[in-house]
Parts: sequence; structure tokens; C-alpha cells
Amino acid sequence: MGRLKLTSPGVLLICAVLSAGGIFLLDVFYLRPYVAVQKLDAVRQQASHSERTVRESLQAREDALTRWCGTWAQDDALVRAAQAGSQGDFAQFVQHNMPSVGVDLAWISEAGGKVVAVAVADQARVLMIPDSVKPEKIAPAIAAFEDPGLASKGLLKLSDGVMLFASHSLDKGGKGGPRLWVATQIDPSLCGWLSGVAGAENLQFVVADSLPPAVYADQSSSHALWPVSEEEGLVAAAWLVRDAAGEMLGYFRAELPMTHIHRLATGARRMILIILSLSVGLVLLIIMATHILIAGPVVRLLRRLQKLEGGQGTPDDLSRDLHGEPLVLARRLESAFDRLAHISKTDQLTNLANRRHFQEVLDCFYHQARRYNRPLSLIVMDVDFFKAVNDSGGHQAGDELLKIVAAAIEQACRKADLPARLGGDEFAVLLPETGSADAAPVADRIRTAVSDHAISVRGLLLNVTVSIGITDLNAGEIDSPDAMVSLADKALYRAKELGRNRTIQANELDGLAWNNQSESRAKVGILYKKLAGLDTQFKDLFLRAIEEIVEILAQRDPHMAMHAMKVQHAAALISQEMELPERVIKRIETAAMLHDIGMLAMPDSVLLCHGELDDQQMYLMRRHPLLSVQIMEGMEFLEQEIPAVRYHHERFDGSGYPEGLAGAAIPLTARILAVADSFVAMTSPRVFRSAKTLAQAVADLEAASGTLFDPAVVEAFVSAAARVGEKIMEMPGTEPAPDAAKAEPAPGQETPGQENGQAVVEDSKPA
Repeated sequence: MGRLKLTSPGVLLICAVLSAGGIFLLDVFYLRPYVAVQKLDAVRQQASHSERTVRESLQAREDALTRWCGTWAQDDALVRAAQAGSQGDFAQFVQHNMPSVGVDLAWISEAGGKVVAVAVADQARVLMIPDSVKPEKIAPAIAAFEDPGLASKGLLKLSDGVMLFASHSLDKGGKGGPRLWVATQIDPSLCGWLSGVAGAENLQFVVADSLPPAVYADQSSSHALWPVSEEEGLVAAAWLVRDAAGEMLGYFRAELPMTHIHRLATGARRMILIILSLSVGLVLLIIMATHILIAGPVVRLLRRLQKLEGGQGTPDDLSRDLHGEPLVLARRLESAFDRLAHISKTDQLTNLANRRHFQEVLDCFYHQARRYNRPLSLIVMDVDFFKAVNDSGGHQAGDELLKIVAAAIEQACRKADLPARLGGDEFAVLLPETGSADAAPVADRIRTAVSDHAISVRGLLLNVTVSIGITDLNAGEIDSPDAMVSLADKALYRAKELGRNRTIQANELDGLAWNNQSESRAKVGILYKKLAGLDTQFKDLFLRAIEEIVEILAQRDPHMAMHAMKVQHAAALISQEMELPERVIKRIETAAMLHDIGMLAMPDSVLLCHGELDDQQMYLMRRHPLLSVQIMEGMEFLEQEIPAVRYHHERFDGSGYPEGLAGAAIPLTARILAVADSFVAMTSPRVFRSAKTLAQAVADLEAASGTLFDPAVVEAFVSAAARVGEKIMEMPGTEPAPDAAKAEPAPGQETPGQENGQAVVEDSKPA
């Protein structure tokens, strides 16, 4: 029997078997348990999200019931019906006023807890038998809530059902006396609505004393999770619900779809296994290729040398069959190396040249152009407001936008040009044998091609624009490729300063400036440097800086500072009416004082224009929120005020600017500031119209509620105006100006075609 020889293919086979076994063991003892843990964590997070959403939605319903209950408790007709104990008048009032806001049941109780009147708002919506809703059955249910010191809203168990309730004293003194109670039942229709909001299926409320048994071992006393259907990928989640007095009522049960979680977990495991398998295969392939290309031919050559030394064969035999194998193997590997080279030179997201490859080509072309005195141009650009798109729509929307821009750039470029992505949202195009004059049409084609595309972010179509800087070897002092890129960047940043969506050549940099803006821009720069060093520990220093800002505003336009203080007063009243926390009210007041600070950088031709603004002036005017934000970004303790300033010209229907946000996507502080700003503008006299009265301004705001303004904010403002009266149009501690009719326009909404009432409509159009 011959000796067993272990050949190179045998060694590779053993390595492959061992690697496959190692991957299998890794999968069994690590990947599968890890994926199971991740799936369970995802299930917990989904259940927590659904529970939080349901609780927040019920809280919103409770708040709405509380507001309406407080409003009805002030109604004289209801108070008279309560005092007279008239069941008929009370029922008529309830059926006339309460069904439209979702109230199912209402009753009046005396100070001792006795229920004197009960009325069903809409008989068709009440599932329980009306005869079972009697005063003697309601009184024990509400006995725990008669104490004015306890909660006046929450959940309670009534008969065989559970209801959301709110109560309010009918005594205007607020203590003792009869109380009004309104309630909405937790019925299938409400559960169906909550199910859609929470992204769950078959949400139910179960009246019980404890949670059902759960499968997962980490069940707590107030939560439970268990699988429902493996085929449909459903997991049931349940959480306890207590009434306003802390007594347990039952639990919500929701079925959560987990198919996507299972798919993601399985896909992640498969991807890891594929990567490991490919990595091992690649290592084995490299070993095999190295053996064939180097070790094999060398071994065969050494054997032939041994035979030649032993007197066997001839020297001609040394080269026999050697010249073909290396050539074939080299050609086979060449394609693989070409693919690797392509990957190393290409940006994987946009399929353009990456920064490393672009820099290498730029260095080569730069030195060649300098040596032979040939033209060479460089275009640098980036996407306007890319960060806003990325923040609003997420990284997926940002990646999609970069792909669209890259495709448009590649389509607009010539075959000899080299487009590249330098990083983030910055792109560049190298144009050999091209001067800056010939590069300008290429840049314009790129800008036009990009602007022809739009991207959808949360259902809104946004136009895509780019700012472009151009340079060539004859612009400025260029002594290196890096200097060429730096000069192009300067042109790019100048394009952004002048409003974006434009092309600036480097040889134009010295001549670009806004007329009459050197002093204002210098003030902005001084302000930015001064405020950037402030820290939250030095609030007194910050307050003095605010006073300096107001003084500068007053020097630029005497009515600008007055406008800011009036907006601050109105915004504070709205915030107080909405019962916001004190820290949020302070934040809104600070934002109101700074919301028009960007006007310092506006040209006098725009800010003090007494006629209708042209398109360019309107564009500059609508940039003032972004300029305000640029000044505030240097102050870390103003981080929470920046959203209110940035978005206070956004409109509830998405027709505002600078980003066209809509609905709840607009921060609440910005929605409050928008109503206050518009009210102050409408009630301030202007050279082209007189000031509106309080009633006229309130009517205009109510007409725009739900379209331009948040209905909840408008409702709070109307309530504050009814409570304060004409004092809402005055600032505390000041008297109205006797000659206000001669006042100049205030910033932001001050020119014909912009001012409220037209400002409510015209100033809401997106830029």
C-alpha cells in the first residue's frame, strides 16, 4: 500500500470542510440565539410603542373632553337647568351641544354626590341599555371623584362598561356646588380608531381583574406578551388600565403584526452567513490562485531541473507547457482585479467617481495642464437644504435624493468630464481642456437637469436645487490642486450666501456684494461671535445680549423691536391659555424676541420697500428665518428655540416656507409663534392700510384655522382674546402710540401683497 500524500487540493478541501463546520457551529450557538433575542427586543419595542400611542391618544381625548366640559360649565342655560333640577332642559342641552364632539353621556351631581340629572347625547351611539344608566347607578361610580382635590378627568367603570370622563364645577367660584360630568364610552368604534393610530390589529378593551397568562418569561405585573399565530406573524400584547382613582378596570389587548420583524431578523442572519461564507471562499480562492500562479509552476520547474541534473530530458523541456498557464490565469484574474479597481474608484451609492479617485485624476490633469499650458476647469456643487430633507424624511429619503442628483449630473455632463461625489451632499465635475467660460454652460445644464426633478418627503413634493461654484487655472492664485478645489468651494459658498440655486465663478468673487449691506453684515458677524461664546450658566449675560439685539433692531427699523415685543406678549398669552409648562412658555418668549433677527442681513431695498416686492426681493425676504437660525446656531442654550424661529412661517396645510412642512410636522412652538406673528401684523397700522380691530383679526384667524394655522392654537388664541379683551393688543406697561397710523412697516409681513390680512394668505405661499 502506497504512502498517503496530502496534495494542495486536499489541503484546500480540508480547510473548506473545517470552515463550513465552523460557520455551522457559529450559526447554531451564536447567530440563532442572538437573532431570537433581537426579535424579542423588537416585539417588546413594538408593544411599548403601541401602548404609548394608545395612552397618548386617550389622553388627547381626555384633554378635549376637559376643555369642552369647562366651556359648557360656563353656559348660563346649563347652569340654570342644573339649579332648577330640570331633566328635560338638561337633556335638550346635552343632545343639542354634545354629540358633535364625541360625548355619549352627561350628568349633573350635587355637592354630596347625588346625581340629579342624566342625559344621553346620541342614543344611536350608546351600546348600554339607557334604563341601566340611572342616577343611583352613576352615583357610586363617581363617589371616589367627588373630592375636588382628585383628578377631574380619566377613566371610570359605569355599569358594565368603561368610559372616558371629564368633570367641571358649575360653581363659578370653583369650589363645592354642583358639577357637570361628560363621558365617552370605550366602545368598538373607539377601539377601532385606536387600533389604526397604534398600527395594531384587533385592539380590544377587556374588563378583567388580571392579565391573561403570557408565554414570554419577562412578563411584568402590568404587561403581557404571547404569540397568536406563527403563520400570520401576530403577537398579542396586553397592558393594565386603571381609573383616575388608581383602581384597576381591565386591560387593552392588541394584536401586533411581526412579519416584518421576522423577515428582518431572518434576513440579517442570512446576510451574516453569506458574508462569512463569501469571506472564507474568497480566502480559499486567493490561496488556490496563489498556488496555481506561483507554487505550481515553480514546483514543476524544480522537478524538471532535478530531472535535468539526473540526466533525464533536455533544457528545452524547462519551458514546455509553462508559457500558456500563467497567461490564462493572469487573464482570468484580470477581470476580477478590474472589478475590484472599479469598486475602489466608485461611490457605491451614486455610481460616480469617489473622492479618492477624483483627487488622483485631478492631480494628474492639473500637472499635465500646467506643464503643457492647457485649460482645466473645476465645478463644485452641493444640494440645497439637504440636511432638512434628511432630517424630515430620514436617511432613505436623503439617499434617494443623492441618487437623483447624481443621475442628473451624469446626464448633463460630457463624455470627457469626470463627475464625482466628494462626500455627503457635495459633488464635483472635472472638465479637461475647458476654460471657465465653456464650463458655465455645463454648470447651467447640471443645475437645470437637477431642478427638473422632485422628491417626495412625507407626501410632499420638494424641488431639488443645487448651488455651484466654478474655477479654472486662471482664476485667483492657484498653485496646487488643493488650492483649485478651495477656490471653487469659496465660489460655492458665495452662491449659497446669495440665495442658493445659482452658479458663481471664482473670478467674480471680488465683485459680489449686497448694496448697503456691509454695515449690517458686520453687525451680524459681531453678534454671532459675541453670542457663540455664551454658556447656559451665564443667563444674565444672555439677557443683556438680548437687549443689545433689540437695540440693534430698533436702530435698523424703530418698529422692528416693537413688533418683536408684541409678538412675545401675544405668544405668551396663547401658551398660557394652552396650559403649557413654564419652561416651554419661556422658550416661546425667547424665540418670539429673536424670530426676526435675520432681518439685520436684509438690504434696505427689501426691508424698507413701500411698494410690492419683486421676485428676487421676495426670495430674499423669505430667507430671513434661515438667517435668524444661522445667527442663533452659535448659542448652544438656544438649541430648543431654533425650531420655533426656523419654522414660524410654515403653514398648517404645507403652503408655507422655508421647507413646506405641514400639520404636526411643524413644531408646536412654531405654530404658536405663527398665530401670534400674524395677529400682531394684522392689528398694527401700516402706510398702505389701517390696523384691523381685534374682532376683525380674530375673524381672519378663525377663517384660516385648519388651513394656514393650527386649529388648537387658534382656539387657544380666541379664548385668550375673549378673556383679556382689548388688552391683548397692548404690551404690559406701555400705552398705544397716538400716531400709530404713520408707522412704517414691520419686518416679515410689511409690504403690500405680504401683509395680513393678505399676509395670512399671500405670505403662506412656499418660496
